[in-house]
Amino acid sequence: MTAEVAELRPRRRTNLADEVATHIRSAILAGRLRSGERIDQDAIAEELGVSRLPVREALISLDREGLVHTIPRKGSYVARIDRDDIADHYQIFGQVAGLAAARAVARLDEEGLVKLVALHDRMSDAENLDEQQALNHEFHRMINMAADSPRMTSVLGLLSRSLPMPYTDFPAEWLDEANRQHRDIVDAFRRRDTLAAQRAMEQHITASARHAIEVLERLDFFEPE
Repeated sequence: MTAEVAELRPRRRTNLADEVATHIRSAILAGRLRSGERIDQDAIAEELGVSRLPVREALISLDREGLVHTIPRKGSYVARIDRDDIADHYQIFGQVAGLAAARAVARLDEEGLVKLVALHDRMSDAENLDEQQALNHEFHRMINMAADSPRMTSVLGLLSRSLPMPYTDFPAEWLDEANRQHRDIVDAFRRRDTLAAQRAMEQHITASARHAIEVLERLDFFEPE
């Protein structure tokens, strides 16, 4: 590899910067940092026991995600997030997840299909919410890994980090609906129907937007219109 090519490759952010970004992201999505609020880099650095460098790197990352708006020589501010932003984010996420599901249909072998069905059955029978969410996470992870696309996995990871709640977590009242949607996905995999799998996954993820918005409304997350 030439030095010129090496220089063109983006450097991977340090784990420390990722951890700081996770901390700030959580504060924004939980409403502890409100829309328009200036982010105090010194306070965050002191709170986390780090230098300002990983804080600055974290804010650059969050600016790219649309959670932070940085004004040169003035600082970084929490971006305004409204209901349409949440709906749009889930729709985009659903489209990419749908593509991954379509790819996975063709690549998941029979043994993998048996495991996927078993995960769905266990989730349907589970009574503990933590267990249900853990199985739900494994269900989606298995499909995404079966797609065998590093690029899709990377994009899904980026999109999932910016969701107002982990896309594999859901309110208890949504369990029955989620199980029905998972059944549609599993049925499409059984038929090896790529288009049906793509549509079912996309509908499943985008439906999460409604529940996310309802939760955020209860938390008084959105600014008055």
